[in-house]
Amino acid sequence: MRLSAGNLAMKPTALIAAALLAVSLTAPAALAQETAAAPTGRWTGLPVAEITGRLTAAGLTVSEPQSAGDRVYLRVDDGPLRWVLTLFSCTDGRCPDVQFTAAFTGPQANEAVIGRWNGERRFVKAFYAAPEEGSNVPGQAVAQYDVLLTEGGGAAQLDDPIQVWRSLAIDLGRTVSPQPQ
Repeated sequence: MRLSAGNLAMKPTALIAAALLAVSLTAPAALAQETAAAPTGRWTGLPVAEITGRLTAAGLTVSEPQSAGDRVYLRVDDGPLRWVLTLFSCTDGRCPDVQFTAAFTGPQANEAVIGRWNGERRFVKAFYAAPEEGSNVPGQAVAQYDVLLTEGGGAAQLDDPIQVWRSLAIDLGRTVSPQPQ
């Protein structure tokens, strides 16, 4: 079939079908070539020591790593603020993603205040952790921030997330437990 402007205008369905057929016939070969060219190894993340070193370089005090299964936990002291960095999916001391977590108590640690806080901010999200029934422990505002690490970015890719986290975690703490002026 010879293509012309008239044929294109009159038979778009036939052209689409032909194009799909051509793609379906060539796609398996192209996919096989891409698969053969793809690296055989899978990126497993940054070494725990590099992550810890980056936190320390940011002026933070980091406890010894604690492991549980494929997770590594780092307790971090940031002046008066204490939080945990959980490293997920770790294999052989390398981890591809992290989660910052902090919990705050205070007179404003309730669902309404936390809901408003979430609505006005991006990246870090908080939730209300209600106390157990009959407990004297107050409810908490828990903030979390998940970060996927990427191959080739090195530990420097944590610099911006650390700053975002520090700023917003402090902000949530002040929101739920305002200091008298």
